[in-house]
Amino acid sequence: MGLVKKIKEINWGYLWLALLIGGAGILILAYPNKTLDVVAITIGVVTLLLGAVQAIRVLSDKKRGFRFAIGIIAASITVIAGILCLILREKIKEFLPSLVCLFLIIDSSFKLQTVVRARQFKSKACWALLVLSIVTIALSFVAIEMEGGDAEKILVLFGLSLVADALGNLFSFFFVGSVEKAEREKILAENAPEPPAENPEQTTEQ
Repeated sequence: MGLVKKIKEINWGYLWLALLIGGAGILILAYPNKTLDVVAITIGVVTLLLGAVQAIRVLSDKKRGFRFAIGIIAASITVIAGILCLILREKIKEFLPSLVCLFLIIDSSFKLQTVVRARQFKSKACWALLVLSIVTIALSFVAIEMEGGDAEKILVLFGLSLVADALGNLFSFFFVGSVEKAEREKILAENAPEPPAENPEQTTEQ
């Protein structure tokens, strides 16, 4: 029962992120141009499909009004964006690393907040997550600053940023659950009702 409870407390999202982001980072380091091309095509196809699904949902509604018009416009824009992504994927590949690195900076900033939360529980493990978060932010920031420069160096920094963030997510997979559990226990302890005070009259009678 104890093992099952611990498994339920684990945030499995961190593990999936670690596997996906880490795999992408390794592929970019090994096959930079091919991987970026696949990512650009995937973004275009997914955007196109989202627009098509949205259009079908809007058209299936028999009501015709303001919401219908807005839905059709939004679906049309999404479909056009998907088509443009596929046609102009070479252009998208140019700013894709910077866009993803910006996401990594935001994601690592949230990890730093977790480190701050964990320090009150005197956890030595929080320092590893702190280092990984700072490394990810630094690599991502340098990659963004080098946009338009040496493409090979940018892709290496991009791949390393993904790998560092993946390690941070892998570490969070084991670490964040224990922090959240400690926080819950602290809140419960602070809000626990105080034991009733002894009645002085009863004490005297005894």
